[in-house]
Amino acid sequence: MPRYDPIVEKDGKRYFFRFSVHQRVQHVILFSSVLLLAITGFPLRHAEEPWARPLYDFMGGPDLAPLIHRAAGTVLLGLFVYHTIYWIVLFIRDDLGKLKAQGKLNLRTGTRAFFSQEMVPNMKDFHDVVHAWKYLLYFTNRPPRHEKMSWREKFDYFAPYWGIPILGPAGVLLWWRDEITHYVPGIVLNAAYIMHTDEALLAVLFLFFVHWYNVHYAPEKFPAATVWLTGYLTEDEMIHEHYADYVKVMIEQGLEEEIRPQHFGGQEYNW
Repeated sequence: MPRYDPIVEKDGKRYFFRFSVHQRVQHVILFSSVLLLAITGFPLRHAEEPWARPLYDFMGGPDLAPLIHRAAGTVLLGLFVYHTIYWIVLFIRDDLGKLKAQGKLNLRTGTRAFFSQEMVPNMKDFHDVVHAWKYLLYFTNRPPRHEKMSWREKFDYFAPYWGIPILGPAGVLLWWRDEITHYVPGIVLNAAYIMHTDEALLAVLFLFFVHWYNVHYAPEKFPAATVWLTGYLTEDEMIHEHYADYVKVMIEQGLEEEIRPQHFGGQEYNW
């Protein structure tokens, strides 16, 4: 895996590394396939709505739109499998491999290593959620100090791990419905349709109104975040969103004397 500088400076500003090119490409494939699935799927679910027919015709109508939908679904399932293998390989190589080289690999240390991965939820995330509510309800004067990945990002990350196992098999049943009904009763297809369309609606609502707001439409992000393109966050974004990781990286780079106070919306908290 290529090495990336933890901090780069450009035009007098610091930028902090977040995502590799490999990870960014996976993300582009993910959201591109999801958008295609939504655009080609929801006109069928809401066929009686006035917007459905024009959108479906724009995507190729009944001749082409189903092919696009199935191709995008196949890509999404393939990416799901690929990323899971990618994650496992990194864990074995970087975490378990390090423990094995030190002669410390056992069930307890391996389990601890699993939950210490930056994308796996842990007790710090639980405490951050509690702290966030205390901050929102004015019981404390500062927001949580998140590490490299906050609890919201971990929730976003694991969402496909309960969504795709529902969407994927149900979609396959609907795709091969003529063949499937030779072996199972029709009620299975009814259940598959409900599972597929309702889970898709839940996923799209979450993406459009929660995930996109957090990463693009929030006042401090609007009109759009750029980290998914560049792989780097600005220093202000790091201070606001990942202050614990910001302090850690600054110390590791010998810049502890230049650490800035945590702030939110331009306000600095001096304590």
